[in-house]
Amino acid sequence: MSNTKTSSLTLAAVLDNANAAQLGYAFLDLNLGTMLSGTEYDTGTITDIATVVLPYEAAVVQSARVVTSATGGSVGSYLVSDSGATVYVPTSASNQLGVATIGTDRKTITFPNTITRAVIRYLPIAAAPMEYHSAFGGLGTAVTTSTKA
Repeated sequence: MSNTKTSSLTLAAVLDNANAAQLGYAFLDLNLGTMLSGTEYDTGTITDIATVVLPYEAAVVQSARVVTSATGGSVGSYLVSDSGATVYVPTSASNQLGVATIGTDRKTITFPNTITRAVIRYLPIAAAPMEYHSAFGGLGTAVTTSTKA
């Protein structure tokens, strides 16, 4: 007796399986080059605001630095944590990190005080979610596997 299982390949499955014939198509779907090259977002001079909205969703925020602020104590580097963290300003004239938060939308960074310029380096998320069934190279087609009992 044999069991047959039919399933669609997701991007996560293609990457996990590392089938060389399919990886190129998966990388295209992910925009892997853009994702891994990182993005630096400079707000430029802005009106006093406490939140900055990134142009793309962030997979990882590498650094966040407040360059200028109407509140001098806000200038410095920040660790960016999840939305449940308590925000605070850097201490001792930027000798220690402050804490900012990123929202569940992965785009909105909130600082403890209003700022007038920030520079944020981050890696954007993949262009397609890992659950995505690719249309390229037949990756989204059903795969049938059989096992004998």
